Amino acid sequence: MPSARPAILDLPATRTREEGEAGLETACMARFRDRRGSADFQALYDLASPALLAWITGQVRSRRVALDPIELLQDVFVNIYRYARGFREEQPASFRVWSRRIATNVVRRACLPTSALGSLQALPQGFQEPADLALDPGDSASGVEEMRSLARAWMILLAHYAAAAATLRDRERRALELIEIRDFSYAQAAADLGVGPSNMKMIVFRARKRIRAEIARRLGSASAPVRRRIAV
Repeated sequence: MPSARPAILDLPATRTREEGEAGLETACMARFRDRRGSADFQALYDLASPALLAWITGQVRSRRVALDPIELLQDVFVNIYRYARGFREEQPASFRVWSRRIATNVVRRACLPTSALGSLQALPQGFQEPADLALDPGDSASGVEEMRSLARAWMILLAHYAAAAATLRDRERRALELIEIRDFSYAQAAADLGVGPSNMKMIVFRARKRIRAEIARRLGSASAPVRRRIAV
């Protein structure tokens, strides 16, 4: 039986649904920013990751690079977690604009020529068919399952990262934010902090080193009881 709903309602309903999804993502992000709960972050990930993954996949295809969109998605959510305090819900689509700006920086950095995959010199000579980066249904389904398992692992890692970042000095946290999320050059970041470019590089280096050391310490402490039980 034909639907009784007028066809003219289809387009407005679609727009309303898309706007509603974007607004819900923004609300979830604001909730996580304010509460910093793992359940809130998981809810945000479950809600926003499919659309964000599709957008990242489109970026990878347009650049014709051999990058894994799922890995890039995880990097994006790491940055979302790290810089949640800088999020502002100025409009319903604020999260989509903000998260895609982060994703743009992540993809761009992954395409830098220092990477073997991003180097033209690494390509074989001669005429060859370009790689087909499209995902078939099987790959898409396995990708979703992989995303879910990776999300659980990332939640553990992000919790350690948040604790490690809390040990940084205010200037170190500000330096990482300027360089890693706001995409400042070292010269611009140095001017913002009122230090020299060489000092700026040292601040960032030490901040990253302290975070790595603290995460390693926490992960080592968490696994120590397991090693003792095995030894017995």
